Amino acid sequence: MIKKFTIQVAIRTLLILLFCLIFAFFILKNLWFSTAGIGTLIILQVAFLIKYVNNTNYSLVKFLEALKNEDYSVYFSPTKKGDSFAKVYDDFNLIIKIFKRNKIEKEAQYAYFKYILEHVNLGIISIKKEDLFTETSDAEILFLNKAACKILQIPQHKYWHRLANHVPWLVSEILKITNGGKALVDFGDETERKQLSLEVIDIQLLNAPYLIFTFQDIRSEIEQKEVEAWHNVIRILAHEMLNSFTPVSSLASTIKSITEDDKGYLLNLQGMSQDDIKDINIAASTIKKRSDGLLGFVADYRTISNVPIPQFNKINVKQFLSSIELLMKPLTDEANIELKLLAMPANATINADTKLIEQVLINLINNSVHALKGRKNPIIKMSCLVEIDKTILFVTDNGQGIEEKILSQIFIPFYTTKKNGSGIGLSLSKNILKKHNGNLLVNSEAGVYTTFSLVFKN
Repeated sequence: MIKKFTIQVAIRTLLILLFCLIFAFFILKNLWFSTAGIGTLIILQVAFLIKYVNNTNYSLVKFLEALKNEDYSVYFSPTKKGDSFAKVYDDFNLIIKIFKRNKIEKEAQYAYFKYILEHVNLGIISIKKEDLFTETSDAEILFLNKAACKILQIPQHKYWHRLANHVPWLVSEILKITNGGKALVDFGDETERKQLSLEVIDIQLLNAPYLIFTFQDIRSEIEQKEVEAWHNVIRILAHEMLNSFTPVSSLASTIKSITEDDKGYLLNLQGMSQDDIKDINIAASTIKKRSDGLLGFVADYRTISNVPIPQFNKINVKQFLSSIELLMKPLTDEANIELKLLAMPANATINADTKLIEQVLINLINNSVHALKGRKNPIIKMSCLVEIDKTILFVTDNGQGIEEKILSQIFIPFYTTKKNGSGIGLSLSKNILKKHNGNLLVNSEAGVYTTFSLVFKN
């Protein structure tokens, strides 16, 4: 094409030179009419040459503009410019086609990786590093996936300062490990608590620093593993203890029976004094009593790992709590405690097993009665909160509360602060709520109040 272009320009230049010579000759001969005609032809040839060169420059500029603006809809038709431009225009079209294909492939790869990142259970946020330390309104979030919004319970945000206003505690934790690192972060309210495993990644991309924040709620996984571990311990403990104490109880019962007649009177055996027989009877009775107590103790612990599968029914919350209030009224009245049912939506419902949730509420109210001993103006309140994605039942008392240092331990099997407590009530209650795909949470201030929240997913 370059060769043809050169020939075309050379021919047009030679024609202009030839016409110039003829133009000069006609001037010398004073042929003014012919001179005017040749002058017109010279002007036309110069115009044609300029147009020819400009057409070439225009096509090149159009091609470069298309690449710069990523406009791959541009097409150069070789037939309109003649054979001299056909090869160049074919090359232009081929290059544009290659760039277009590369762009489509990159966009497909971007969409593919974005789809993956949007559907993982890991929260991901990315920003420019400099934007972390600025409060300007134009600092944009480069990436924020659905999992991050769900975990943090925030809407999709485009600007960093708006996200920072929603979750200032997250920004505070990130600032502690700006240059990269990991941290465990607790957050939430009395209806839902979460524990995040937070990691900050500092990367350089095209000589610009970027930050990637990844986080995941690990509380439910930890609780589930904790419950499973305790279940294994309980099963082993129950199996071993039952195997040990069942024959002891049987033997003690036999010893007791051979020292008594049918009416329960002690037998007078030859070779043994009455005192000896009495001692044997007392020992046997003590062994049996202790054995029966241990058997009952183990049976209670076994209930933690044998929660029945819930039989779900649609329950009207107000009617259900009213029945609980009626059931527990004699106990609270005897303890001079006011049991109060607060106002709630009349149509609020939950999908649950009536007997199991009733067991949980009875246990919680019994705990509240214990916590209210010696308190002035004791009161237990039951209430309900309906949200878009969950319904929450609350049991609140103004008792002695729970100290912060033991707040995280009260759901662990065997743990109890009561003198004669078994330590299975709250653990069993939490397990029941887990079986309902919900949760049992606690919020308390020592010496002020305690609130247990029964969370049911809608």
